[in-house]
Amino acid sequence: MTFVWTIAILLSLLAIADLVVGVSNDAVNFLNSAIGSSVASRRTIYWIAGAGLIAGTFFSTGMMEVARKGVIYPQNFYLTELMVLFLAVMIVDVILIDTYNTLGFPTSTTLAVVFELTGAALAIAVLRTNHTVPGEMVLTDYINTGRVFLLFSGILVSILFAFLTGAIVQFISRLLFTFSYHGRFRILFSFFGAFAISIILILIFKKGVETPAVWDAPVLKWFSTNPVFQFPTIFAITFFVLYLLGLLFQIDIPRIVVLFGTFALALSFAANDLVNFIGVPLAGIESFKAFLISGHGGGPDNFSLYFLNDEWLRNHGFEDGIYVSFFLLSGIVMMLTLFYSRKARSVTETEMYLGRQLPGREHFEPSQLSRTMVRHFLTLFKKIENIMPDRMHRFISSRYKKDENISDFKQVDEVIYFDSLRAMVNLVVASILISIGTYWRFPLSTTIVVFMVAMGTSLADQAWGRESAVYRISGVLSILGGWFITACLGFLGAFILTLLLWWGSWITIIVSVLFMILFLSRSTKYHKKRQTERELFKEELSNEISRNIGWIKNTGSDTVRRLMLESSKIYMLMVQGLLDEDETELFEITRKTENLKNQIKNAKTEFFSALGRLPEEAQDSGQFFIQALDYLTELGNTLSAMVVPAYNHIKNHHKGLIDYQQEDLNTLLDETTAFFNFMVHVEKDKKFMMFHELMQRQEAVFNLIENFRLQHIRKIRKGSGKTRINILYMELLGETRNLILYSVNLVKSLKNFFG
Repeated sequence: MTFVWTIAILLSLLAIADLVVGVSNDAVNFLNSAIGSSVASRRTIYWIAGAGLIAGTFFSTGMMEVARKGVIYPQNFYLTELMVLFLAVMIVDVILIDTYNTLGFPTSTTLAVVFELTGAALAIAVLRTNHTVPGEMVLTDYINTGRVFLLFSGILVSILFAFLTGAIVQFISRLLFTFSYHGRFRILFSFFGAFAISIILILIFKKGVETPAVWDAPVLKWFSTNPVFQFPTIFAITFFVLYLLGLLFQIDIPRIVVLFGTFALALSFAANDLVNFIGVPLAGIESFKAFLISGHGGGPDNFSLYFLNDEWLRNHGFEDGIYVSFFLLSGIVMMLTLFYSRKARSVTETEMYLGRQLPGREHFEPSQLSRTMVRHFLTLFKKIENIMPDRMHRFISSRYKKDENISDFKQVDEVIYFDSLRAMVNLVVASILISIGTYWRFPLSTTIVVFMVAMGTSLADQAWGRESAVYRISGVLSILGGWFITACLGFLGAFILTLLLWWGSWITIIVSVLFMILFLSRSTKYHKKRQTERELFKEELSNEISRNIGWIKNTGSDTVRRLMLESSKIYMLMVQGLLDEDETELFEITRKTENLKNQIKNAKTEFFSALGRLPEEAQDSGQFFIQALDYLTELGNTLSAMVVPAYNHIKNHHKGLIDYQQEDLNTLLDETTAFFNFMVHVEKDKKFMMFHELMQRQEAVFNLIENFRLQHIRKIRKGSGKTRINILYMELLGETRNLILYSVNLVKSLKNFFG
């Protein structure tokens, strides 16, 4: 009995944890359009979305049936078995979703919970069928395989359907309104805005009247009994309000629709996806509560759960104060998560960058599959273009013509994403699709629907141009693959943990919970570190709006100096790690080197963009800054040529440096440290009159390296050392020389630039 009590308490606590990690991942579903189009401040958007979340929790009772009987057959489980199953599902779900949050990947919480329940139920079924029991049941008596297959098929279909729907609606919208729609098409926007809002409101009302205890209002009763007048009435009122606001106050109608869509999508999300976070704990608590009330004398090990087949929660849930409190608390936790979760911002940022209107720094590297898809698409596009009538081609091109100053696009954190028209399409299409799924009690994955709609509108809006298509498609494919990895990991994780919890009892529960807490702590620290690195990148994004040589001199100099310092630090740590034969340190250095190369690449891309906007008289001096960036690239490549062989040498446990090589490298490390310190001093204080002294120091280091080389060759002839370490040592000396050479050339380029 104490065992079941403990699990019931843990389920309540895990519900809160799952709400936090779940909303951190799924917040992107209803925030990305409003934030990406900058229709209001972040805080205003959060308040609107938060109100939608709290309202949506009271529409979610019907969806709670999915956790109770949508995936498993509860009547074939006993209470203890079901509580162990639910505990395994919750622990795995928290760890799995938090992993995706840390990486900044939007994933499907619906997919996760369905396959976690399937895996855990399979584990219990295996335990049951391994015993000799009369009338032994088969696995399909425990798992609703037909429902699981239907859910999975629906998710697969929704991927393509949501993408195509978003693309088609966005294409038609752009043909109608173009990119220059501000202050125009007031009647047309009012019509389409009223149409979209009316459909969403009707779906919300229809969902709401299923819980009369909450929506016991005369207007809703009238709507439910007079369906013919529902749409015309709401449409007429909404059209009048939108047109009046646009006419009298010059309010951007798409902005109003986006804000309403944010509320509606947050409401739909809470109504549809709240089951993913609290459905399992709620079913466990409901089962335990029924056991206590029943006074069953046989104990929880043989207490049947037939009652979970009833739809009591749907019909009577709000008559019980416990459930009302549970739903209200869930809404508050989700709302607070919006305001304070840093991981939610990371996930939101990933999706918004994939749909960004203009090219720039990309978050994903191209894959062979993305290159192949782009190549075939371009071939198909050219064929369609050749057979398309010239008149139609000119018309479509004219509707997609954009102003070069991109004034129609808002900026968020100094990055241009998309306009309010695309945001409106994203929200309205996704809201309607999800509301229909919720109304039919079909647990669509809101993440999949919203994400694929956003990607479809991005494609139709020509956001995936020749400069960015391979990167964006690679990102979409990565996230699609992540969804199926979610299903596999959720299934296997819940299956294994359920077995361990059943066999290990108290010990496994304690170990699992402690591991989960440790994992969450470590992932939070890792995410904070990544965010700090990203903040450094964001400091460079101001060049999106910079147009003068003075900014290049100030910000550019700071960026180059920071990267120079990081290069020298990596070199020193690499040499020390090789001397100490520290594999862990060298592995960390390889990561730092790759990070440095990415920073250099991003800086080069951004500064090239800024230099292209310089006045003509300043562009001649700008070439010297380009030279400095080229030498920075060579610095990164040189470090990589040293770090990787050193790490591989130690990782493979080859023989380390012999005594005289260690002495030489210690001496060289002291000299190069002094050289880099002096070089940074010259550049930081702009004391370029001391460049001659820098050249002398360079020559001194070169002479030292040449001396070490000659001595080493003599010792090799005498049979000193092993071949592998001799090669590594000689390469290290050569690359150190290159490192010094490129550093001096970099400072020389800056000297000419500031000259």
